[in-house]
Amino acid sequence: MPAAAILNSTNVRNTLALAWSRMHLTVASVLAPSKAVETAARLFATPPRFAHTAREQELLATGTRFDIEMNWAPDQGRKGAASGGTASSASGVTTLAAWRFGAANRPAIVASHGWGGRGAQFRAFVPALLDAGYQVILFDHVGHGLSGGRESSLIHFMRGIGAVVSRVEAQGATVVALIGHSLGAAAAGAWLNASKRGMRTVLIAPPTSIERHSGWFARRLGLPESIRRQMQQQFERRLGHRWDEFELPQSVRNVRARALVVHDAGDREVAPASGLSLARAWPGARFLRTEGLGHRAILRDPDVVSDAVDFIADRVVFSPPPKRGEASAYFEPAPIA
Repeated sequence: MPAAAILNSTNVRNTLALAWSRMHLTVASVLAPSKAVETAARLFATPPRFAHTAREQELLATGTRFDIEMNWAPDQGRKGAASGGTASSASGVTTLAAWRFGAANRPAIVASHGWGGRGAQFRAFVPALLDAGYQVILFDHVGHGLSGGRESSLIHFMRGIGAVVSRVEAQGATVVALIGHSLGAAAAGAWLNASKRGMRTVLIAPPTSIERHSGWFARRLGLPESIRRQMQQQFERRLGHRWDEFELPQSVRNVRARALVVHDAGDREVAPASGLSLARAWPGARFLRTEGLGHRAILRDPDVVSDAVDFIADRVVFSPPPKRGEASAYFEPAPIA
């Protein structure tokens, strides 16, 4: 490959950008800590935005596009919000791009993609769910795909799910299940916990700790713990939620939904232990471990799709998560409840 092509490659550009950000933040954390906090917060809350692939565009062309206005203003004065200042005045309305597949009077399944993802990544689920008698709602979260906004977070994801569910149900349908991937799965769990809705949910490769993720982010950029902690406090003030609300086990203490957690043993982006710990903390959850799919191919696997549909339709009883010290969960559904 010519040198120019190598320098223009996405991987090299990302590596150079990371090196520059790391150097800039290392200096700023010493000379201008407040500036370092602002820069780190901006980087932490800015998702990568990728264009839809040709196959995703083909799928979306078969659906009905509709837009949803979402208010992402912070929860002003919310009990439990971080002290030490008022919530930021940053507020407003942004537009979520959404698509409906299937008849609008069918029971609805809403899918929530992960960080840097797109709703159309669930394209493998659409035909199977339509064949099972459901309608499917895909959408792009704030700052992703064809939706508006630049900043995003778990809180934005939660509000996005709430806005989509409200819109679909306002049009006369009933949302009977959620499917979430990665951060979209964490947001689905947190939204179900807060809303106390009893619908079924399939959580694929769910992370379980914002604080641990922010620690990884800080280490990657060479930030000291003091800067990471201030960044966290800034987000808590702005969005009106403490991060510890979303840590296990309290993040699912009020949940009423029945859940199937699916995680691949070789996932290098979200540790498989995260999915297992969530399944253990979630009352009555079932757990399915896969092999050889990683973090993203799991969304295209026919067996995972079939298992998700079977769980949502209550056609199969899956194994509970193994208790600590027990052997790994079965790869097949359990023979009894």
